[in-house]
Amino acid sequence: MAGHTDNEIVINAPMDLVWDMTNDIESWPTLFSEYAAAEIVERDGDTIRFRLSMHPDENGTVWSWVSERTPDAETRTVRSRRVETGVFEYMNLFWEYEQVDGGVKMRWKQDFTMKPGAPLDDEGMTARLNRNTAVQMERIKRIVEEAAERAAGGVRFDHTGRRVLVTGGTRGIGRGIVLAFARAGASVVTCYRNEGPAVDSLVKALSETPGDHKVIKADVGVEAEIERLVEACREHLGTIDVIVNNAGSISHVPFDKLPADEWRRVLDVNLTGTFLVVQKSLPILSPGASIINIGSKVATVGIPLRSHYTASKAGLLGLTRSLCKELGPKGYRVNLVAPGPIETEEEVSPEVRARYEKLTAVGRLGVTADIAGPVLFLASDMAAFITGETINVDGGI
Repeated sequence: MAGHTDNEIVINAPMDLVWDMTNDIESWPTLFSEYAAAEIVERDGDTIRFRLSMHPDENGTVWSWVSERTPDAETRTVRSRRVETGVFEYMNLFWEYEQVDGGVKMRWKQDFTMKPGAPLDDEGMTARLNRNTAVQMERIKRIVEEAAERAAGGVRFDHTGRRVLVTGGTRGIGRGIVLAFARAGASVVTCYRNEGPAVDSLVKALSETPGDHKVIKADVGVEAEIERLVEACREHLGTIDVIVNNAGSISHVPFDKLPADEWRRVLDVNLTGTFLVVQKSLPILSPGASIINIGSKVATVGIPLRSHYTASKAGLLGLTRSLCKELGPKGYRVNLVAPGPIETEEEVSPEVRARYEKLTAVGRLGVTADIAGPVLFLASDMAAFITGETINVDGGI
């Protein structure tokens, strides 16, 4: 007997926004928690062939496949199928969108048959897909509704012509900040430490976004690589109007077992790296430049198993205050954004989600756009008299 799923959700947002956001395949690594990368392979009329890559599983395996998708904006339907079927004999998908009371009803249907010898049979895969679809639909609903709320608020940051450096910009919060600046008209240089699908998909997304953008391999835990990164900014941008020190590293180690080398590694990236990026960039900072450090809520509350990480983020608080006073007379502003629990492309277990939903005053985890907004504000002329401040973006935790 073939497998079949049929799931739906109502999204309180305009039809055009729901349609555009959910059919923007290249943004799926942000929209879906399970995908690390989405790459367009071929376009043929309305049909798009694309490759999806998932995050590594517990064994380090990256699952990837090619699918084909044909959206019909007139009927608000999408037909899709897996070209590389993997464990499926076939997998066909049908999406439809309907305007209803309360918003747009988005409905997904999946029809498939598993191959003999696959890890799950049709019944088992149906159960798995139903569970995951519910999670992904809730995530999409949250992201699209938040985008609709921001659009309704009418606050837009225009960074046309600004030259921006964002460290650690290929995943998570950094990726959200990079794309937000690029879409606001800035030219962005960002860096990454390790190759991977997230790098490739960001390069692709930026290539289709107006502006002069560049993605560079550089480890901000190494001084020589920071010097190379700044030199690339000099060559590519000329001067820098905005620095966002986002690159960070974390590990979970009991304090009594924490090696000194691991302590130094985390501080070298999170704290010393920020110091060096700012110091090395001073000769090419433009008048009125804005420096924004990405800290963490844990800096003021502490957290077990992450004493080195907490210390590095607490150090950023002091560095930000000192730099605002020392660099202020030169016309530079220095601020810090301290995120709380933010949902990125990493999978969040239902237990963790439920715990944070109870802890935050707004009853949810944040998303990367919740951090990008304050960052773009601090980089704008609207924040010209704000410096030395820490903005906690934590949902009232």
